[in-house]
This record gives sequence, C-alpha cells and structure tokens, in this order.
Amino acid sequence: MTIAVPDAQEAPQSEQTAADAGWYAWYVVFILTACYTLAFVDSKIPFILVQAIKSDLALTDTQLGIIAGPAFSLMYAAGAMPIAKLSDRIARKYVIAVAVTIWSGFTAAGGATHSFLAFMLSRTGVALGESALTPAAHSMFADYFPAGQRSKVIAIYSCGIAIGSFIALTVGGALSDRLGWRTTLMIVGGVGLALSFIVATTVREPARDLSTSGRQMSEGSLVALLSDPAIRNTIVGGMILGIANGSVSAWGPAYIMRTFHLSAAATGATYGTLLGILAIAGTLAGGLIAGWLSNKDVRYGFRLLAAAFLISTIAKIISLLTSSYVLFLAFGAVSAFLQLFYPGPTYATIQSLAKPNARSFASAVTMFCINAVGIAGGAFLTGLLSDRLVPYVGAESLRWSLGIMSLMSAWAAIHYWRAAYHLGRRAKSIG
Repeated sequence: MTIAVPDAQEAPQSEQTAADAGWYAWYVVFILTACYTLAFVDSKIPFILVQAIKSDLALTDTQLGIIAGPAFSLMYAAGAMPIAKLSDRIARKYVIAVAVTIWSGFTAAGGATHSFLAFMLSRTGVALGESALTPAAHSMFADYFPAGQRSKVIAIYSCGIAIGSFIALTVGGALSDRLGWRTTLMIVGGVGLALSFIVATTVREPARDLSTSGRQMSEGSLVALLSDPAIRNTIVGGMILGIANGSVSAWGPAYIMRTFHLSAAATGATYGTLLGILAIAGTLAGGLIAGWLSNKDVRYGFRLLAAAFLISTIAKIISLLTSSYVLFLAFGAVSAFLQLFYPGPTYATIQSLAKPNARSFASAVTMFCINAVGIAGGAFLTGLLSDRLVPYVGAESLRWSLGIMSLMSAWAAIHYWRAAYHLGRRAKSIG
C-alpha cells in the first residue's frame, strides 16, 4: 500500500527550493545536525551510566541488553516506517520538532524511574521519538542539495553520531559522578525543548524536487526497495555493521570500567574524548573520500568501505587482546575511525536511488535495519552472550562477547563489496 504525494506543481510557492537555498540550506544542515547530536546524547547516555543504573535498579547484564536492544528496537520498528510515510506527505519540519520533544521528555522521565519495567518504557519512548528524525532530515537534504553533494551533507549530519556519543560519554560521565544518574537524565532531557522550538520556528520546509535519474524504486514500496541487489546488499551490510557498532558502543564503557577499573568520569574523559574526535573525522572522511572516489567510478566508494571494515575488525580484536589501556585506546580509535566511514555513502546512495516522494520511507527502512536491528541487536546480543559465557570464562565474559561481535564488521565488508559490484552493473546498463 502506498500513500499519494502531491506533485511538484502543487507545492506552495513560498517553500524553499534547492536552487535558491544558498547559505540557508547549510543553516538547515546545522540545525538538523544539532537535533541528530541530541538524539545520540539521549540514546547513548545510559551507556556511561550503566554501572550506576545497574546497581540502583538491581539489573542484570541481560536486562541491560534488553533495554538497549529489543526494547528500543521494537518501538523504533513500530514508529520508523509509518512516521516516514507521514513525512513523505506533510511538512517534515513539524515531524522533526514533535519528535525532538517526545524523545527529550522520555529521557527526562527515565530519571524518575525505580524499576526495570519503568526504565525500559522510558527508553521505548526515546526510541519512538528518534525514529522520526533521520528519514525526514535525509528527505529534506535531498530537496535542498543536488545528488553530487548529498554524500558530503549526510556525512556532516552523521557527525551527530560521534558528537552526541562524545557528549554523552564525557559530559554524562562527569554529571553522573557529581549529580547522580537520575539528575543527569533530567538535565539532558530538558535541552530538547528549546531545540524543538528552534526547528519549528526557523526551519523552512523545502519543495519536493521531483526530478530523478536512473533506475529508482517505486513509491513507498518495501518489495521494490529490497528486490534491488545494490540496495539490498547496502542495507544488509549496514545492518550487520550496526551489530558490531552497537556492541562496542553499548558495552565499551562497561568493559573499560570492569577491566581497567576506571570511574565513569575518567572513562568518558579518555575513551569518550578520543573516540569522539576520531569518529567525527571518520564520518567526514568516509563521506568526502568515498564520494570523491564514486565520482570517478561508482564502485570505488563502496570498495573503500569494504576494505576499511576489514581493517577495523583486526584493530578491534587487537584492542581486546591487550592488557594496556593505552593500546586499547589506540587500536579502538583506529577501529572507530574506519567503521564510521559508512553513513554518508550508505544513506546518500539510498537517497539517490529512491523517488523524492519515497525518500523518507527508503531512509526509514535503511535506518531501521542499521539502528533498530543492527545497533540495538548488537547491544542486546553482547549482554546476553556475556551472561552465557560466565560459566566458561568467568570475569572475561564481556571481553569474549565483544570479540565475537566484532567479527560482524568483516561480514559487513562482503556485502558492501557486492553492493559495489551491482552498482557498477547498474551504471553500465544506464550508460
């Protein structure tokens, strides 16, 4: 079933168009990147608070994995695609403003919970709000910028992942040590209200540019999206990579605190700062370099990603084998830098292959597979595996669990290489 979208001629004349956007288009990128940054602060901050939350609420690693994984992903799944369909029909800026308000409110509410069930429900509310942001944002970028600039724009927007994670680990860790995890969540949640007001009052809705090129998926069709081999391998590869990313993102701080016996503040100041900076660099580098290579040959960008993920797997395993915190940071930083090459090229490819009246939907499917299935699944599986390995390896269970999950990056590399092959075939058939 598809939802009809008005033709380009029906768009209000007052709407901003890609041709006359100029500096204002980059203002929109800045504001929506700020929203994405806040989304990752709100979603990642429990990871630096994990030991305090576990102790206060008497939770097991499996319960923590459920909160970070299925509890988040199920609500994400329930909201992502229906809200994306809505974003393909109504003003996307209002969808985003409401979304920011919802997830911020639930973040703050999490600080007032006193049980596993209540805290889990607060995180599902965060998931519902965050599921609406990226599909609408990607769709707006596609209308503000031509195809040749989208990888760069989405890479800049995707820096919100690294910036938000950095803030969550550093500021969250410091606030937790001083004020406690409950007050920390309430403070972070309160920031979103001001940002949602800025979105609603200063962001202009762009006209939907219905000019397209190449073979493109039909409007809002999941079957058409996944039947395309280039898109299917891109989404599957991103989902598997998400498992590896979700594992280390959710459990990296806990591993450091358990293995190297650092406080939450010290973990955030070292691990959070270093990986945050390199993750930003990796996201930008991936978008710029892969975009440049793809302009020379459509296959080269994804081949670069495949090679980066293989090297990243090796670096991550080495980091887990060392007993030196300095070496752990060094190899972990290399792994994070290379794994975060993916957002710009991945999402830009999906946006370029989708019709304008289905871009939010296409982005939602991709985002759901990468974030809700991949990242959230990685967080859950790591916690579950850690508990199951205790009888065999004792206190080393989390190390082994993280090591096993890191192998997913190598698997993802295979799918990105296959996607490059199919993109090359597509280019030849069109040419």
